Amino acid sequence: MKSIAKFLLLIINLLSFQTTYGQADPGSAGMSFSQSIFQINATGYLEVMIGNFSAAFSAGTALAPYDANFVITIPSILKVNGPLDFSKVPFGVTVVSQMSTFAGATIIKLTVPDGIQKGSYGAVKIPLKAIKSDAGILYATVATEFNLSYPPSGNLIPGNDLMSTPVSVISPLPVTLLSFKATMENTQINLDWSTTSEVNSDRFEVEHSLNGKEWNLIGSLASATESKVKMDYHFTHSNPSDGNNYYRLKMIDKDDTFAFSSIKKVDFENINLEIYPNPVADQLIIKMGNWANVNTVRLISLTGNTVYDSGKTPLQYVNVTNLKQGIYIMKIGKTDGSWAAQKIVVAR
Repeated sequence: MKSIAKFLLLIINLLSFQTTYGQADPGSAGMSFSQSIFQINATGYLEVMIGNFSAAFSAGTALAPYDANFVITIPSILKVNGPLDFSKVPFGVTVVSQMSTFAGATIIKLTVPDGIQKGSYGAVKIPLKAIKSDAGILYATVATEFNLSYPPSGNLIPGNDLMSTPVSVISPLPVTLLSFKATMENTQINLDWSTTSEVNSDRFEVEHSLNGKEWNLIGSLASATESKVKMDYHFTHSNPSDGNNYYRLKMIDKDDTFAFSSIKKVDFENINLEIYPNPVADQLIIKMGNWANVNTVRLISLTGNTVYDSGKTPLQYVNVTNLKQGIYIMKIGKTDGSWAAQKIVVAR
């Protein structure tokens, strides 16, 4: 019994000694990338908060020289792109080592030659460059190594000892798509699209579907490869199916990376559209199934001016006696948002 009492007394004395002399708490308060998603070859940085976080504890104390080591791991999709910036750190920091693992990750080990005062912390800025794409989420981490100080450091807030933050790298889109349209003209569907930028692009593949799920290749157009100006493209689907027709573009890069456009739908239930007579001198007649689905009829000149607009109550005839002779485009809008278009010649 006396032995047990002596042992308990020894433990109490040790705890009192620890409280008297205080305890430091080296670690990290977090880390953040300048952006969570990088494009390949893009540059940015990682900021890592390190310090002595014992200020909130009455027993807290300064950290002894060389008694805090921070290990930062950067995933293989990024590489260090210059010297580390310690300008936001209010204490001395030295790089012990910076090396790559067999998997390509970069490990940076830092130490503090003069120690860290109680409650002192700052952000290390690491310049980075994205070197390979991986759309999956990878993590950068910072950990505090075990130290030999007494009382032992790093135990006040265990969460400080390991922090992580996610990042991913994606390939840039081969093109920047400005617009993509699908319009019906007689018994065919015209697909028109424009780009504002093309980088290392190879081609556009035009895909068609009857249900928006299963897709078939119906054509391919070579792209401009490299362009910083507006480029226009056109493709005609000469044999669409009755009912719904869905279209999308597959924009393919030289290295076979690709991206899809939005999906356009054209309802071809009115495949037997008739507009006559054509050429016309005075009055056009429009015949098509299910006229109740039509919500507007327009005539547009080749210069882009609307010369006739039916409004919300379209009729199945259009008087053109006041129009100049020439070529016009008749556009028939439907309640589902699709359009049919046909060239009209006014001649007298």
